[in-house]
Amino acid sequence: MRVLFLNPPFHRRYSREQRSPAVTKSGTLYYPKWLSHAAAVAIQHGHEVDLVDAPAGNFSVQAIIDRISAKNIEAVVCDTSTPSILNDVSVIESLVAAKPSLQVLMVGRHVSALPKETLAMSPALEAVAIREYEYTVRDWLEAKDCGADLSSVDGLVWRRGTGEIVTNKPREAIKDLDELPFVSEVYKRFLHTPDYFYGHSLWPLVVFDTSRGCPYHCSFCVYPQTFSGHTMRYRSVAHVADEFDFVSREMPEIKTVMLEDDTFIISKPRTLALAQELIRRGNKLPFDANCRADIGAEGELLSTLHKAGARLFCVGFESGDVEVIHGMKKNNDDRRDAKYHEEAYRFVRRCQDSGIMVHGCFMVGNLNETSGSMEKTLSFAKKLQPDTAQFFPIMVYPGTAAYDEAKKRKYIQIEDWGAWLTKDGLHNSVVNLPGITHEELVSFCDRARRSFYLNPSYLMYKMKQSLKDPRELQRNIKGFVTLSKYLLRGSQHENKQPENDQTGRQRRPPGQAGITPTPSHQRVE
Repeated sequence: MRVLFLNPPFHRRYSREQRSPAVTKSGTLYYPKWLSHAAAVAIQHGHEVDLVDAPAGNFSVQAIIDRISAKNIEAVVCDTSTPSILNDVSVIESLVAAKPSLQVLMVGRHVSALPKETLAMSPALEAVAIREYEYTVRDWLEAKDCGADLSSVDGLVWRRGTGEIVTNKPREAIKDLDELPFVSEVYKRFLHTPDYFYGHSLWPLVVFDTSRGCPYHCSFCVYPQTFSGHTMRYRSVAHVADEFDFVSREMPEIKTVMLEDDTFIISKPRTLALAQELIRRGNKLPFDANCRADIGAEGELLSTLHKAGARLFCVGFESGDVEVIHGMKKNNDDRRDAKYHEEAYRFVRRCQDSGIMVHGCFMVGNLNETSGSMEKTLSFAKKLQPDTAQFFPIMVYPGTAAYDEAKKRKYIQIEDWGAWLTKDGLHNSVVNLPGITHEELVSFCDRARRSFYLNPSYLMYKMKQSLKDPRELQRNIKGFVTLSKYLLRGSQHENKQPENDQTGRQRRPPGQAGITPTPSHQRVE
């Protein structure tokens, strides 16, 4: 079939695939990695594939309609997210109205957590895929191509012609990840790599995984709970090293690789083996990775990783308060909570001694949060002295334990998905804790960001870093230019809520990106 894999129009540079989707203050924009993996599998099985990342390329809805017509597209696989779901459904309605024969499958974490609720939003929606969807998309396309009944497609929730919603057998997680084609091949074929940027990484970059799953059960973390699960699955060392070689050979503009594993260092022997293989092959591409602070990584392992190309670890430190760490189930063994911050300091120092930088992620608004614990988090961040840091209010997503608990305690004061972002597409917390409003959570993050980044000692550190390494100078300038306006004016969380339309769904504000077609039907570079 001729199929379009679509990251649909919304706010310009809306980062739909990141763990907390939004327009980011650092300018960070994630690749549509999961969508690209599914596209690669469809290509592998003989389908004619197109892929569009509308927020990256600034495509309007009308531009997508025109593209579907010009390429005679028969099916669309559409990504979604919780804050954009009202928009995403509206986009699909527009596409189906323009071409009623169009077959549509919605994918992503939101529809995976709320499949029946999503299908109930519009008669234009026929089916959604649950959890990892590469092979679900493959089987759905095969069924559509030959006119087979959809009941044979594992991992699908769909609507019969009678209106009945059917939940098919769950699909088993992919065990052999080496079966999947390199996602970087899809990036090279369809995407404009300079569009993508991580505030903590060298630019341009590519993103791929070396594993899936996470054995930890943090209450807020959306991917293991709605997508990848808690059982670790690994690509072979050779397969990962081969993709490094592919990127180095075929994508010479790339300056770094971001390994988007939920947690990179779980198996230390396997991580060491990968590092040694990259060293043996003479890898010259730096890489960054997601990591935990309490994995007990020894200096020897970190030094070997640095020699293999490890440049920076992105670490979720979350909170400076032990009770908050305990409440979010950060550790599988609660007895470890008391030592968590001590281990975090040790890990950061070992990384820095080994030549590896650290990007720190800090969150406020978890269940045991108080005004005092938020101040502890800011002090914790300054004492850790990571290379860069982000502060954000908790975003509880459907399918997570944090969402269920917040709903149970009636902490979620805004039920409208559209209110999960500000009018500019920035993060907006919807959690009101006892004694702390969601506005206060956002305001604290604005203040914490200013306090961290405008600290004279931090500015001096960044100046020395920039003078020492031209690559870091480029990154620091690009990140600071984007971040500076938010340091001055904050998140502007005072967001006028749109009215509801006659269907009960929220009506988007006039002119919001991705809803009202722009005069130009061309991609804006």
